[in-house]
Amino acid sequence: MKYYLTGKQAQLIDKYTQEFLGIPGLLLMEKAAAKLADSIELLLTGTKILSVVESGNNGGDAVCAAWMLKERGYDTYIYEIGGISHKSDSYLAEIEKAKACGVGFIDSLNDVNEVDIILDGIFGVGLTRNVTGVQAEAVEWINNQEAIKVSVDIPSGISSDNGKILGTAVRADYTVTFEYIKLGMLFREGREYSGRIICESIGLYHPDTVGKLESAIKMVDNDSVDITHIEYEDEDLSYLLPKRTADSNKGSYGRVLIIAGSRDIYGAVYLAAEAAYRVGAGLVKVVTHIRNRDLLMDKLPEAMLLTYGEDSLEKGKLSDSFRTSFADAIGWANVILAGPGLGREKESYALMNDLGDKISGDKYLVLDADALNILSESGVKSWLDLVRNHIGSEHIMLTPHIKEMERLLTGISKETGKGYLSEISVSAIKEDRMRVASEFAHDTQTILVLKDARTVVAHSGGCSPIYINTTGNSGMSKGGSGDVLAGILAGLLAQMNDDETTSYVMSCLATFIHGTAGDIAAQNLGEYSMLARDIIDAVPSVLRGIE
Repeated sequence: MKYYLTGKQAQLIDKYTQEFLGIPGLLLMEKAAAKLADSIELLLTGTKILSVVESGNNGGDAVCAAWMLKERGYDTYIYEIGGISHKSDSYLAEIEKAKACGVGFIDSLNDVNEVDIILDGIFGVGLTRNVTGVQAEAVEWINNQEAIKVSVDIPSGISSDNGKILGTAVRADYTVTFEYIKLGMLFREGREYSGRIICESIGLYHPDTVGKLESAIKMVDNDSVDITHIEYEDEDLSYLLPKRTADSNKGSYGRVLIIAGSRDIYGAVYLAAEAAYRVGAGLVKVVTHIRNRDLLMDKLPEAMLLTYGEDSLEKGKLSDSFRTSFADAIGWANVILAGPGLGREKESYALMNDLGDKISGDKYLVLDADALNILSESGVKSWLDLVRNHIGSEHIMLTPHIKEMERLLTGISKETGKGYLSEISVSAIKEDRMRVASEFAHDTQTILVLKDARTVVAHSGGCSPIYINTTGNSGMSKGGSGDVLAGILAGLLAQMNDDETTSYVMSCLATFIHGTAGDIAAQNLGEYSMLARDIIDAVPSVLRGIE
């Protein structure tokens, strides 16, 4: 499991490592510098390296790397900006070693001739103010050079908490960070300015559970309230995926009801249904418009069907005969997915109304696409409250993209007067997505999968952890990709068969599988040419490794 730390969390883990594990700060600095030097050797196209530094520990890493590289035969130089009067003991110790090794010291950047690599060691994760004065001038000088730019731990001027530029920032080609990728390197300008991220282990405390990480932080600072952010890795699949047993049958792996597709939209229902099967669901039944019947019988004969037509609606409500069949289907399922391609016809509204009335028991509900748009118009908060009373907290998963989230927030604001943002807009949600996701999930007692280039997953506790998905690529920015994700999630939820597995874990796992499959599809076909169905085709490659 990966942990993405805020600046404060990174500093506290560093302190915990030194004070509770007994590893000296100078040793950690030299381990970091050695990893930094190793990375730089792999990037070198020449021999001349310049470290631009301030006098904190971040600068100490860059100074230490300079003398290590000097000992390896490279032509290294250091420029001390001198904008900070205090110099840490570790930094001073590394300066003396650099002098002893014969590293050159530059008095002015104007004196610098062409260099091959510039090492940015100006500011680290603790920066919270805007970069100004001589430090800003140094940053701009670095950005104007043609050399390869390598930042130490985080690009100077990027907020480690949110990725914002603090006045100005180094635009790195590479960032060598230590033990943990910092949260700000994943979002906003931080994502672009970090370049390629190289994360190296140097012996900092790295636990195997969120609880242990948070306990370590509390031991150093009991008042720390920063939320922990996590992401799964390939090796997590083997213990997170629902288990399959030899003594099983199709009923052992759940029953998924998918309410999707409409008179004019047919692809979404197929993509969602096949995705649910591909991740292991035992049975899938589709409720859709009768015009989709032939397509599904041809493309996905494994799925069962319940179709409706124009005669299934009477005076804006479902007919008695269809309502009975629909209620039976709801009762049959243990997971219900509503929304992909559902449209916003009269039948769509009627289906959502009856779903809210009839769902009950220990079921899970995934709401996607048009189901969310319908609720945004017709009282999302009251509908969610009704359903939650029927099936319980954290049994409802919402999977909006940013524009659908804007509609949901607008609908709640009109319905309740509650605002999560002073201005509800796509840009405002992107700017504060994790707080919005956390507060929304807490207030509605749901799990929110907020889809974007960086999808985040928040749960009803409104606190740690928040899941951040970094898998996936631009080739997934095409119609149908979200339908595949919804189907994957429904299929995983259907298979939950022990008390330790939670709907939140399955929601996070679904985004990981979806993004990883998307990356495989991109490798096979390219980001321009891949389609949503190619993501489904790649799912077996993601899951096969654990069998």
